[in-house]
Amino acid sequence: MANEKYIAMAEEIIRLCGGKENISKVSHCFTRLRIDPVDLSKCDTEALKTTKGSKGCVVNNGQIQVIIGTEVEEFYPVFCEVSGKQAEAAINEDLDGKKENVINRVINAIAQIFIPTFPALAAGGLLKGLLVALMFSGKVDTTSGTFNMLMMFSDAAFYFLPVYLAYTTAVVFKVKPVLAMVLAGVILHPTYTGLVEPSSLFGFTVPVVDYSSTVFPIIVGVILLSYVDKFARKIVPASFAGIFVPLIDLLVTAPIMLVAVGPFINTLSTVIGNAFIALYEATGAFGGAIFGAVYPVLVFFGLHHAVVPVELQSIAANGYDPILALCAAGNAAVAGAALMVAIDSKNKEFKGMAFSSAISSIIGITEPTLYGVLGVLKRPFAGVVVGGAVGAAIMAAFKVYAVGIGPVPLAGIALFFGEKFPIFLIGIAASVIVSMIVVHFVKFEDVKL
Repeated sequence: MANEKYIAMAEEIIRLCGGKENISKVSHCFTRLRIDPVDLSKCDTEALKTTKGSKGCVVNNGQIQVIIGTEVEEFYPVFCEVSGKQAEAAINEDLDGKKENVINRVINAIAQIFIPTFPALAAGGLLKGLLVALMFSGKVDTTSGTFNMLMMFSDAAFYFLPVYLAYTTAVVFKVKPVLAMVLAGVILHPTYTGLVEPSSLFGFTVPVVDYSSTVFPIIVGVILLSYVDKFARKIVPASFAGIFVPLIDLLVTAPIMLVAVGPFINTLSTVIGNAFIALYEATGAFGGAIFGAVYPVLVFFGLHHAVVPVELQSIAANGYDPILALCAAGNAAVAGAALMVAIDSKNKEFKGMAFSSAISSIIGITEPTLYGVLGVLKRPFAGVVVGGAVGAAIMAAFKVYAVGIGPVPLAGIALFFGEKFPIFLIGIAASVIVSMIVVHFVKFEDVKL
């Protein structure tokens, strides 16, 4: 039954996008179906906002983003099958007669690399949050085998992050994922991680670097691997490619990774991460307020995925993430705005839509509210900006940190368990209440459905 529903949805979306021949590439993120059209003018984007199964639609740098919700992961393969597109189709760099916007390409690549890792990171982060809460409660034996094993479960999600990112980066850059995972295995191998002083390889010094939980070294390493692979395929006869190309890939990329690329990118990542933390510490509540006000806007335009690498780098370097609390405040403000719309609206059907969107937003999925409610009314966005700023300022002022990443504020609430958990709750409450007050006073023109 679900498959029949998805087929009908796919057929209608394809029709509104101008047919199969007008679709160049299809991808998806956590809640959106992302369609790159050949000719945007042939697409009925207004109808895509209200078609069955859609919670909204936005166009970002020529790309159509249809908001499906968390079921997009199940819908995506059905859409690909109906549209005749490969799930990992090559990027068409000449859409509408011009190259795709560079910023858009970078944001899309970041989304495709990091989004598939979210389930693992969310599971590990939430489990660690629960364990930290138990530890603070003093009602659990932290030396017990069970506690340490569970902590190992949570740590594994982050320790082996280079392996997950190797796979997803390989998919994006069109190189065999298993080779990329071997490269990740090299930098996490016990022989290398057990080094206490620099070693040598082909006469070059191999610095001692801890790559566990790191983000950028393996991504850059896999990008390098993709170029080495292309070069190897040009010089190795096709009949021998299956054997010798992987060998060349490993023997060329792994030494460069260990000797130069890995240490350099890791140092650069650490410098950038420390600079961000220093900026965060210096700006305090002011910087937090700015981010909390802007974050929902980033989500609206699909730019929020660019924040994820910074969050993961902070966790790898410092063991905590200072950004997620600010994101939680922004999402809570969105929920507050939707709740006030549900209260003030005179349209019964729209009230129900706004209320359900508020629940979704407080859990951690704000797109239905941003596109289906706030994007329609517009004026309540003022409440989101002010509420997000107030809540995030509180988070930043008291340095509320998360131990992992995940949907916030409600779904990932365990990430904030600890001595500053009450401050987190105050910040969320402030975001919701301030947003509601502002929306009530700025008012809005009720919709007619």
